[in-house]
Amino acid sequence: MTRRASGPLGVTALVSVDHFVSHVYLLALPPLFPVLAGALDASETQLALSVTLIFVAQFLCQVPAGELVDRVGGKRVVVGGLALTAVSVGLVGFATSPLHVLALAFLSGVGQAPFHPGNYALLDAAGDDATEGRQFSVHSFGGFVGFAAAPGLMVGLTALADWHTAFFAIGAAGLAYAAVLAVGLAPVHRGALADADTERASGNAAGRFESVRMLRDPLVAGMFAFFLLATLATTGVQTYTATFAVDLGYTAALGNTALTAFLAAAAVCVLAGGWLADRYDAFAIIVTSLLWAAGVLAAGFLLGLSPTVLTVAWLAAGAGYGLTLPARDRITNALSDAGDTGKGFGIVYTGLPVGGALAPVALGALSHTYSYTLAFEAVAALFLVAALVALALARHR
Repeated sequence: MTRRASGPLGVTALVSVDHFVSHVYLLALPPLFPVLAGALDASETQLALSVTLIFVAQFLCQVPAGELVDRVGGKRVVVGGLALTAVSVGLVGFATSPLHVLALAFLSGVGQAPFHPGNYALLDAAGDDATEGRQFSVHSFGGFVGFAAAPGLMVGLTALADWHTAFFAIGAAGLAYAAVLAVGLAPVHRGALADADTERASGNAAGRFESVRMLRDPLVAGMFAFFLLATLATTGVQTYTATFAVDLGYTAALGNTALTAFLAAAAVCVLAGGWLADRYDAFAIIVTSLLWAAGVLAAGFLLGLSPTVLTVAWLAAGAGYGLTLPARDRITNALSDAGDTGKGFGIVYTGLPVGGALAPVALGALSHTYSYTLAFEAVAALFLVAALVALALARHR
């Protein structure tokens, strides 16, 4: 009989790789927009709608996914979501029009919706309070590595064969990993649900979409606002750094170097953040780290954004942001009981697709109406306001 992973290390490893695969799929399309535009007689602007549709699908489906996680268990929902996303992305290889790409992108977003509520429910069920921050940090690190790997993977597969084969290959790989999860992961969350109050865990007492009513709790509503603000800031950094560098008179390559520094520092510091979150107050970590991120960006503007200052400021801000992530997830996990973990993460993490969809539009409008400098000053302000929200929540607690 196959031995299934049920302990903290095994479950953390499996769901962290799942997070890696999820983030590869999130960035699978953009690196090949130029290729797809030529092959499908479409504009890159048309194809860019696929990213918006992924966020829209996540927004629409993440709360129902969280509810489903707390009814049937995190494993089943995560495996099903990964399989749906893998099939959707793989079928892009058969696309003959931009409409096909957009429809499949939306479907892949539906499959993406269970990742956060399902993965965190599994981590919570398998782990313990003493190491929770480190578990969450490894999970977040897997996502960062997925984002970093996606462009090179898609471009490399296309160079080796063609764009059709690139999508077929990563779709098949995702399906294979869904099978690995189905076979290798013990139903640890279902066990946790069974140990919780039977009526509450089955959902009969809470009713449908109890997660929406959780927003009445000031801490839950406040964490949703925190996720939204932080995502607006970081999505702005990811979307406009290269264009901002060009606007300053530098090259897009410098902007991409600064963005890489931001993301690399965040990835490294998320691991350090897990160690801190297991030892110190989570709210204090968030407030301190985001004040640092806002401060170093503001200092960069005051000093004058030379190439060196731009890169160093972005690196330092990424470090501050990365430190917050495990603490953020510990707070979110503490907001719900064992039978409501999926609901709690489902509703709070909805701030991610909302922020991801709004940031390019809102900061783009600031950039075009006024300047890219003002847009990035707004990014620093968003980090500051997110820190103030966390401070207010700490006092309310």
